[in-house]
Amino acid sequence: MSLDGLTLHLVDTASGYDRVFRSARRIDQTETDAEYGESLSYEPIIKYRTGDFAITPASSVACKTWWTDPETGNKAPVFAGLPFMSWSGNYAIHGPIDNFRAPNGGTLRRGFVSHGCVRMEAADVLEVYARVSGAARVPVHVQRAAERADDGRTVDVPSKWIGAACSDDSECAYTNGFCATNHTSHAGFCSAHCAQYCADRTGYPSTFCVADPDHDGSGMCVPKAVDQNFECRPYDHFAIAHAQARFHQPSATADVCLPHSPGWIGDHCAADDECGSGLGCRGATALAPGVCTMACTSVCPDQPGWADTFCANVPALAAGGTCVRACTPSSNGSECPTDMACAPAPRAAEPSATRYACQARPTTSH
Repeated sequence: MSLDGLTLHLVDTASGYDRVFRSARRIDQTETDAEYGESLSYEPIIKYRTGDFAITPASSVACKTWWTDPETGNKAPVFAGLPFMSWSGNYAIHGPIDNFRAPNGGTLRRGFVSHGCVRMEAADVLEVYARVSGAARVPVHVQRAAERADDGRTVDVPSKWIGAACSDDSECAYTNGFCATNHTSHAGFCSAHCAQYCADRTGYPSTFCVADPDHDGSGMCVPKAVDQNFECRPYDHFAIAHAQARFHQPSATADVCLPHSPGWIGDHCAADDECGSGLGCRGATALAPGVCTMACTSVCPDQPGWADTFCANVPALAAGGTCVRACTPSSNGSECPTDMACAPAPRAAEPSATRYACQARPTTSH
């Protein structure tokens, strides 16, 4: 399960079953909580210091109706009689909450909207339950970053929508859809051509038509910045752009998610002013982006909601210690930008010790 990617990926190697489902969870905005700045579903990872859990027959029920509010103790019938699969105590996979009394089980808003559980479409949670209910133990891996396939592509549902990662126009298979270029990440994202207005899709953040920077006289659709896509986090190298004018209607404005460096350690950048306070952009060239970093001697700062950092010797970025983003090779370096590699880097204060970190991919000569 990817928290920022808003996906649940179910795989059965024995039968060849492999399907990605869309899901929802929520960001904790209470500063005194341990998971502040993280998805509420990240709390078990903090508590148990692992992202690996399991679903068992004892932790699942075929039909759950009542939910108890942990703050008030009040009970409410919110699960519509759909399955409830716990993967860590009260943290579970269940159906949608919105309009849960509807005949179809309700409507899923894909985004940061839950109380910590992983919400799914009613039909999808039924399929997942049917697939796993006979197993003695179903391993569950939970990670913050979007899942990355072996070839480096972001794992997502087949029916992509505006803002999703893409590599060509065919992946954005809806009216006027195309794969736009994010010049910060050097990757693609789904958009749509527009003259003034954009279509919306049920369950997703609403969209807005802005000027296309790559095509003079043309408009492109981007997601509005709302609580559902908290700080534009589901989109790779996007940030909130305030009060953007609607294409062909400058009097109408909206806060939207646009390609830009988030500005934290390990994020791509083109210049120092794209990085946060105390950070600088290193390694940028006319043909390739750099990364936000800072000098260090032994340790680097971490920030809630972002991958851990590491003080390393990376000559391509700077002489001496520099802060880089730590990564996990077993998840194909999902914490790294798509064009970077997850490779061992020597610790600045102890060169004989190494840790996996996001680094530029080695170039080859012919």
